Amino acid sequence: MSQDAPKVLIVGLGTGGLYASRAAQRFNRKTQITIIEKREYHMFSPCGIPYAIEGVVSSFEELKHSVPTTRTLQIRLSHKAIEVDAKGKKVKVKNLETGAEEWLDYDKLILATGSRSKILPVPGAKEFLGKGIYVVTTPEEGETLRDIALKSKTAAVIGGGAIGMEIALALKHLEVDVHITKRSEPSLPRNLDPDMGKILTEHLLEKGLNIYFGKGIDSINGTDKVESVTIAGEVIPVDFVVMAAGIDSNIDLAEKAGIKSERGSIKTNKKMETNVPDIYAIGDNCWTHNMIDDSPARTALATTAYRQAMVAGANAAGGDKEYEGTLGTFVTSVGDFEVSATGYNTSMAEAAGFKVISGRANTMNKPNWIPGAKNISVKIVADAETGRLLGAQSIGAEGTDWRINMVALGIRKGLTLEEFASVELAYCPPVSELYDPLLMATDVALRRLAGAKRRR
Repeated sequence: MSQDAPKVLIVGLGTGGLYASRAAQRFNRKTQITIIEKREYHMFSPCGIPYAIEGVVSSFEELKHSVPTTRTLQIRLSHKAIEVDAKGKKVKVKNLETGAEEWLDYDKLILATGSRSKILPVPGAKEFLGKGIYVVTTPEEGETLRDIALKSKTAAVIGGGAIGMEIALALKHLEVDVHITKRSEPSLPRNLDPDMGKILTEHLLEKGLNIYFGKGIDSINGTDKVESVTIAGEVIPVDFVVMAAGIDSNIDLAEKAGIKSERGSIKTNKKMETNVPDIYAIGDNCWTHNMIDDSPARTALATTAYRQAMVAGANAAGGDKEYEGTLGTFVTSVGDFEVSATGYNTSMAEAAGFKVISGRANTMNKPNWIPGAKNISVKIVADAETGRLLGAQSIGAEGTDWRINMVALGIRKGLTLEEFASVELAYCPPVSELYDPLLMATDVALRRLAGAKRRR
């Protein structure tokens, strides 16, 4: 590899591909970068699709963005990477418009191939895909779904994750009667404890959704198109179905190149390197590690892809950076609620081998005498042996995000409950509470921790 002008090839122009290119150029401005992308346009904001379906975003075109090319950054749209020759350090690329194929050389290769919607293995799922079953991963698919919804009365949404709930409420806003189902209970089981998930479920019921959490879908039924779904033995007539049951990593290209995977995703180390020299993987397609205990983790979040990209891009250009790991810190807007979490919830912490102590505060986000004060619930999860922060969850009308961000920073710095309780927070009645719900939940956990130590 030329140290003056390394040649970096990136497959995929999503969050990972974009920021990997920027990190590489920031580390070495002479780096020659080529990005391969199947789409006819540069980028889009996938997290905005539910809000475009609802109409909060006025046009699906507003979700699309252009990336300026430069002398050292070239983007090949309507091109697909179809083969990697790891020994020869080259990638075969197909022009999707002309059908022409060519080999592109690289010094370093970054796979930012992302993911695709998971299609559950239930009767009717594959048969009716495109015939009443829709996935929503692109603006084009979102626009198709909105057009269908405006002409329909009933729908089923399969999957109760953030995207599933956001789409379900968007469809409800369009006056569609929505049945939402997921096999596990409660909402967001990897993020929320049951007591916190119950608050969210009650909110969804108040919004008029038909909730079937803990009741998996048995089948999708019809003749030429979807006519009904069967959930826990109950046949429910629907006009269409949205499949939002999670994602599968796009790893076909990697596996053909001899790159190792685990549980359907590419294995990487802390430098975002795969087992094949000079090939990196970032984003939805790979496993890395949890920041708390170094255990394997895959987090399909744009923020995770960004941080991984900054490491892989710099390293591909000659750097030596390490990814510190993920906490899965996220926030979503579900109707009038914000839902946010970071780190481990109780069950995930226990599964990781921790003894858990927790504290929860159900209060107001501002003094109750201030107009606009609203309910908020905050839960803190910590190690019962050391008091070290392990995670947090927050649900409310506003202000959940910054509180969860504070806990994420606390986990990153290895703070204990006692240390976190001493954090000084800003206070002003129209903005916050003097005894903030975040510190209130922390103090509850501290009292329980002290009580547990006395009983030992």
